[in-house]
Amino acid sequence: MNGHPALLPRPGSRADGLLAGAALTRMTALRHGLGEGPVSHGLTAAVVVARLEVPSFLTGAAEFALGLPPAQADGWYRTFTRTVFLSGRPAALAARHPHRHATSTGDLAWYGPARRGRLQPLSRLLHTFEAPAPIAVSEEPLLLTVPGPATHRTVTAVLATRRVSTAAYLVHAHHLITEAALRGLIRSGDTLRLAHRPDLHPEAFREALDPSRAAVVHTRVAPVSTDPHRLRLYGVLSPEHPEGEH
Repeated sequence: MNGHPALLPRPGSRADGLLAGAALTRMTALRHGLGEGPVSHGLTAAVVVARLEVPSFLTGAAEFALGLPPAQADGWYRTFTRTVFLSGRPAALAARHPHRHATSTGDLAWYGPARRGRLQPLSRLLHTFEAPAPIAVSEEPLLLTVPGPATHRTVTAVLATRRVSTAAYLVHAHHLITEAALRGLIRSGDTLRLAHRPDLHPEAFREALDPSRAAVVHTRVAPVSTDPHRLRLYGVLSPEHPEGEH
């Protein structure tokens, strides 16, 4: 699952009402977009992974999204931040496929967003990133900084990990971080405090899932991989405003 709009379960499924409501709210927001200016439609991004380091991946995703010009940002957002993940060495691709953004180590690089045809040569050259083993993450919260002048803002996020493969984790985390950055919930210079839990139970995040909070909270709700008619909460993100900021 990589952000396809068919997020809602069929009537009568076992999906929790909180998740269905949050998913519908997010789909509506995505279709409305970020602004009223010109939009580049039907865009896809690509991430080439040589070696995965979760902190670099998360801050890199935020930097990539924050660096997009408005038309591309809005077009990609309206396309549900569609992204393909590929295995390869960005340095070996640089001459023929220059990236838009890369981590300092060069192990991760972002391309696009562009019309799918523009990225096909890259996709044909590389294999889809596959890592079926459950994602290995620190049990302690990660405290990360999005490059830029310090804002003194902290953004808290939590991601689910039980029965989440490494490849699936990339998808869910990438949607959560990039969409939040495009919406302005993550800014350059912010501190990102990220925790991982086996499961995110909807009742424990009732306030975050409330549609009335959608403007200040970002959630990642998607179908369960083994049952497309059941929804699961994979991520929740919200900024903590410094004193005096509204």
